[in-house]
Amino acid sequence: MSTELILIRHGHAVRVNGDYFHAPLTQLGQEQAKQTGQYFSVQENHLDGIYASPLRRTQETAQFIGAQIGLDPQFRPGIQEVMFLELPALVILEILSIADPIEDYLESHAGGPIRWPIVRRVSKVLMEIVEKHPDQRIAVIAHAGVISASLSWYLPEKRWRWWRTTVSNCSLTRFKVEGNRAELLAVNDIKHLSPVLVTTQPPTATVEVAKEVHPAEKALVFEKPPETDKKV
Repeated sequence: MSTELILIRHGHAVRVNGDYFHAPLTQLGQEQAKQTGQYFSVQENHLDGIYASPLRRTQETAQFIGAQIGLDPQFRPGIQEVMFLELPALVILEILSIADPIEDYLESHAGGPIRWPIVRRVSKVLMEIVEKHPDQRIAVIAHAGVISASLSWYLPEKRWRWWRTTVSNCSLTRFKVEGNRAELLAVNDIKHLSPVLVTTQPPTATVEVAKEVHPAEKALVFEKPPETDKKV
């Protein structure tokens, strides 16, 4: 039995006195979330569940989507953005991941339990959610770094590219998940958004540091991800 897992980046948000942790959606972000909800309100795109991280910008995005389709979102800790305390270990391990033994470890734990900064907690939550929804379609509203971490966990052979990828606000990244196996259906799908609503905000400073660890030239050795839309 397979599950369609859709990762959605939160809508456009704004810092409050420099605080991004409690950042609310802007009016633009609200419109992005509403239009995303309209997309899922069509029967052929229906969702069987909505989950979100506990941060304000993801909660608000999930609430706008849920209001459009008559579902109450569930908020789950563990799928929030890369935290400052995780950063040193993440940077060191990502640099070391070019070594064969570590690369073998990542590949052997793809889609399953794994000990790795941010990926460990994100994967634990995603596995629990997927297990609850066999043969269903579910959405998880999260963050740019969480989506990069999820891509690198499910598909570690292209992880250098995934960490270099910043998806757009309210974009859809789709997987077909069956057990520990995941098929990538789309990355950064923004076809449901009007062109005037498309934005790609920079991620948090901690995620930017994590991205810089992965050389751009290393990421370019992989082919272009499927269904990748042009960012603005």
